[in-house]
Amino acid sequence: MKILIVVSSEHRENTLKIAEAMSEAAPATVTDLENVDKYNLQEYDIVGFGSGIYYGKHSKKLIKLALNATYGDYCFVFCTSGSKKFDAYNAKFAKMLENRGKTVLGSFGCLGLDKFFIFALFGGLNKTHPDIDDFEAAQQFICKTMHKYLEIKK
Repeated sequence: MKILIVVSSEHRENTLKIAEAMSEAAPATVTDLENVDKYNLQEYDIVGFGSGIYYGKHSKKLIKLALNATYGDYCFVFCTSGSKKFDAYNAKFAKMLENRGKTVLGSFGCLGLDKFFIFALFGGLNKTHPDIDDFEAAQQFICKTMHKYLEIKK
């Protein structure tokens, strides 16, 4: 099984850290948006898309890639956010992918350091995140995602 994880981690690298944790538990390659063109997405069984949340949404560039690139039928979404609304953020993104005929195997979200605007004056929100518990949860998520894929492919 081959997994590609595409990340847009623009400010604090929170999302990149989560993707790297996933890759420690799965046969996954991690790339950022700037280097994704070096990979043939069609060669991967599963493609994951993750970013920080900006104004209530995943990265616009990441969404554009996920909706327009040519890749297999299976994907997952994930995010890091200053708020705990990741399920809602991921659900919107997953719905867009499902409307394009993709099978979304799952979604993952966790808190990330947020130094947006006024929060920067106080050192930010969620200063310790992502933390070891977040990394372990991400690893459990990717294992469940692989298992779900294998069950579907039986």
